[in-house]
Amino acid sequence: MSKRQIESDSDIDVSSTDESDTEQQQQNDVDMDTVNVDFDFFDLNPEIDFHATKNFLRQLFGDDHNEFDISGLSDLILTKNSVGTSIKTEGKESDPFALLSVVNITNNLSQPSIKKVIDYVLKQTKNQLEFNLTLKKLLQPKDKKNSRVGLIISERLINMPIEVVPPMYRMLLEEMQKSEDANEKYEFDYFLIISKVYQLVDAIEKDDEDDDKNKKKRKTPKDEPKIKELDYFHLEDQILEKNALYKGVFDYNNKNKQETDSRRVFTEYGIDPKISIILISKDKLAVSVKEMAEEFPAP
Repeated sequence: MSKRQIESDSDIDVSSTDESDTEQQQQNDVDMDTVNVDFDFFDLNPEIDFHATKNFLRQLFGDDHNEFDISGLSDLILTKNSVGTSIKTEGKESDPFALLSVVNITNNLSQPSIKKVIDYVLKQTKNQLEFNLTLKKLLQPKDKKNSRVGLIISERLINMPIEVVPPMYRMLLEEMQKSEDANEKYEFDYFLIISKVYQLVDAIEKDDEDDDKNKKKRKTPKDEPKIKELDYFHLEDQILEKNALYKGVFDYNNKNKQETDSRRVFTEYGIDPKISIILISKDKLAVSVKEMAEEFPAP
């Protein structure tokens, strides 16, 4: 079922060069055109979106994706009458470009896929004592009077414009509230969000192949500090973190150190991805969604 449509300038640039103009080609002057794309919002569809959902989860969990039950978690995301939204450009039969949904952790503590999520976040946060103890309290078997936790799954293709995110979150909040079994499945007190950030780091030192005599190496001078700045794959995470009860950024358990240099951007620095874990209350998530809409308004 199609929910709504939004027209947006995509981040995909199409380059074209006039081959008849030799001088322009020599000067590397390239014509850049922006493609206008109509994004359609659809309900999640287990018959169509299963494989795409698995791919999104692998991308979201990065180097540690093998520590999760990807197929089992995809099944929970796409259960009948589940809430959430996918974004597509060629009708509901096509593959989604983005996905946002929530899974009830509290009602599915016995599910292997949820057990792996819990084991993972407890292992990652073990050195943040207060965060870890809070998660243990919230994610262990309990009676019905205790707090309920939902796992938000949000992932998209890297070139998706951020402006599509606020309406997806707004629709998610509305669907949870209006669901026929809202009290049973979607009345959460807290939300757990697993996301990802990255750090720009010095590239691995190498011999300069262009200078065999001097064997110069590319490295940071001793008096120049190494870059430690974190950046975000999901810009909305900055808002969620600001309003979070707890947050943390952690190294992958299965980190491939050689990958840092291969993920280099703009020649000098490598990308060092890390996992992000956020715990946010129901009220603060609602506040965050409003702030997202103000910070990233639809075109």
